[in-house]
Amino acid sequence: MELDRFKKVLKASDVKRLVVTSAMLAMLPRADPDRDVPIRVFDNQKRKVYEFKLSSRQRGRYKKPVFQSRGWRVFVNDRGIAPGDVLYFWEEEYQIHGTRYRIALYKPDLFPHL
Repeated sequence: MELDRFKKVLKASDVKRLVVTSAMLAMLPRADPDRDVPIRVFDNQKRKVYEFKLSSRQRGRYKKPVFQSRGWRVFVNDRGIAPGDVLYFWEEEYQIHGTRYRIALYKPDLFPHL
């Protein structure tokens, strides 16, 4: 059962590390300031599972959690993500398997009239 959907137009900074907003954070397990939390995400379009690491930034001005792991970079490279692309992220609940996270990408440069 689909619960909620998060949509974000990606900025140049998101290509390196995706800032996890409050709306998205509400779907995810709690961030742990002492360690990265692995989040397995299924790419609906490529039919592939990626493992992102939810990290709490300890330094700098911005303390929001981010996805900044090798898994995020692999996803970015696999999908050819660029600023302006639109990311969709949602969770689905299953009786047997529990929570599953899904991700999809819309590239407006390829499909400007959708």
